[in-house]
Amino acid sequence: MKFDFKDHGAVATLTITSSLFELRKHNRAVDAALLSADVIATTSGIFIRKTVISGPVKRSLRAYRAATSEADK
Repeated sequence: MKFDFKDHGAVATLTITSSLFELRKHNRAVDAALLSADVIATTSGIFIRKTVISGPVKRSLRAYRAATSEADK
């Protein structure tokens, strides 16, 4: 599972990429990120799952922390 956080000024994006074999872990990380902050998510792909979470910088950082902590479990 790969996390990529990019700050674009007022809006930041968090991209979570994983394979089909890590689907449950990917979904848990995305759900934790969405529940922790008010951000927007877009998911695509079947074999390579890619979720882009975007929102204000402070909320995106909160989502990033929640997603990484859930993925480490």
